[in-house]
Amino acid sequence: MSPELKHTPLRAAHLQSGARLVEFGGWEMPVQYRGIGEEHQAVRHRVGIFDVSHMGQVAVKGPGSQDFLQYLLPRDLAGLGLGHLCYSVMCDDRGKAVDDLLVYRPAPLEYLLVVNASRQETDLQWLRQHASSFTGVEIEDRSPATGMLALQGPQAEQVVIGLGGTQVPTLEYLQCRTSILAGEEVLISRSGYTGEDGFEILCSQDRLTRIWDACLDKGALPCGLGARDVLRTEMGYCLYGHELSEERTPLEAGLAWTLSLGKPGDFVGKQALLEQQLRGGYQRLVGLKLIEQGIPRPEFTVLDYSGKAVGKVSSGTYSPVLQRGIALAFVAPHYRNPGAQLQLDLRGKARRATVVRLPFVPSRIKGKGKP
Repeated sequence: MSPELKHTPLRAAHLQSGARLVEFGGWEMPVQYRGIGEEHQAVRHRVGIFDVSHMGQVAVKGPGSQDFLQYLLPRDLAGLGLGHLCYSVMCDDRGKAVDDLLVYRPAPLEYLLVVNASRQETDLQWLRQHASSFTGVEIEDRSPATGMLALQGPQAEQVVIGLGGTQVPTLEYLQCRTSILAGEEVLISRSGYTGEDGFEILCSQDRLTRIWDACLDKGALPCGLGARDVLRTEMGYCLYGHELSEERTPLEAGLAWTLSLGKPGDFVGKQALLEQQLRGGYQRLVGLKLIEQGIPRPEFTVLDYSGKAVGKVSSGTYSPVLQRGIALAFVAPHYRNPGAQLQLDLRGKARRATVVRLPFVPSRIKGKGKP
């Protein structure tokens, strides 16, 4: 018998909105409401809202918290100021990805880690195991009491202002602050997983339904995991279990920009990542755009023009913006350059594709730099 699925506090609201629910990372989550295409278009052109309360929230607190995270993560957090957040990958001793996560710094002696639903228990165990070697560090699992919403699209700022968040528009990309929305206190950041301007709203579970309903009243369309996956693939964003795993490093996933391999001191995975970087020759994530009709899917084989297998698709979908199939794929080193001509084996039929620079679709995030 499979374990009972977890539910977010918005399950009843999802059903009322006509959601189709599916299993995802041990949770029952909405995959779509009106349809993936309509939800995708809402985010690209207006505003959509996602329930992402399945994501884990873990606080790392205390005077030793920065030293601890500097050792645990390959990204240098010394320059992460108060009210800022960044993206990082947590690695093991082999340099492989334990998880990818967002790191918030809401207070001087506190960091908040937002981790993947399927990795919550693994991450907690990993954090506690390594924290035992540090003094002045407290690990607090906030997941059972908190929720999270993602309000995304060019009209997201307008919705936030309508909910009373008059200070929120001053937030730059990857900044956060405590605010009042729809009469409720929240931690809000200018961030997201879609490539559009938008906000992620973190709050206690008992405030979640009121904020969700208020966003819908202001015109946000409820969106599910299906549209979210298409949107993030168009941006070339990694998804744990696809582009990242316990058998892939951030270097292979095209995330060298998240690594501070020269930062002072040791950190978990440093030696392995330095050696891989020096050695080279590893497969690397690229974007592939189909020239012919077809929709690529994970595990489809990438071929050169002689029919030789040179890689594997990690994520694939149909892009409504480009109106053609697109894929993220790991390929051998000499096939990485934009313009390289390859083929995808779509269930026994070879379809021509070309390597393109990521993202597939231009980002419209307000602010500069990568997360």
